[in-house]
Amino acid sequence: MEMIPIDIDKNLGEQFSYQINESQSQYPVLDPVKNKEVYAYVENIRNQLINSDKIKYKDQFPYTVKIIQDDNTLNAFCVAGGYIYVYTGLIKYVDSESELAGVIAHEIAHAENRHTVKQLAESYGTGVLISLIFGSDFRDLINIGQQLLSLKFSRGDEKEADEYAVEYLYDTPYDPRGVGGFFKKLIKEEKDHNHIPDFLSTHPASQDRIDDINSKWKELGSKEGDTSTEKHREIVKLLNIQK
Repeated sequence: MEMIPIDIDKNLGEQFSYQINESQSQYPVLDPVKNKEVYAYVENIRNQLINSDKIKYKDQFPYTVKIIQDDNTLNAFCVAGGYIYVYTGLIKYVDSESELAGVIAHEIAHAENRHTVKQLAESYGTGVLISLIFGSDFRDLINIGQQLLSLKFSRGDEKEADEYAVEYLYDTPYDPRGVGGFFKKLIKEEKDHNHIPDFLSTHPASQDRIDDINSKWKELGSKEGDTSTEKHREIVKLLNIQK
């Protein structure tokens, strides 16, 4: 990855962000002016996470937050270059601010470790990827951007993102096991209702994965954090009445 310039991530993220903005019917972004409290809530989580000394690209990636209005989708993602998207369905599904922070931390870890660019480089080759990103014809680049949402990371990438998420959370007031709690809930959902939530389709979960998260937490010192639900319930109520 050292041979692939960081501008690849930045340009790819900018292009993807542009596509989202131009596809409001497919990705209806919640109006930040009409939903200031909801955005402030999610952006505060973002701020707590990127204040960690372990975030390498905080000065190069924008780490903007956009909320997609879709209650039927339990998902969040952070594309290359640090563009964070959170679905209202996910916000309403999690039980606490700590769990939501855990999911966002996991997604930031994918961007920080450049997992998307790594996958694309393996698929297209480093030279071809660089020429696509910096070439004058963006048609192929748009096709690449459309692949990002369905991109499945390797088990190694997922494990790395989990471990970094725990480290980021450890530097915040949130409970570092938040992402593990979220995975536990998703696994139960899949078992009880024979339904695979959207997040699991690209981020397969297992008890081993939860155990690894807990092991990382113990390795760091077993610090417990805030798991309160009151503020999160207030935000969910606001989402339920917003138009």
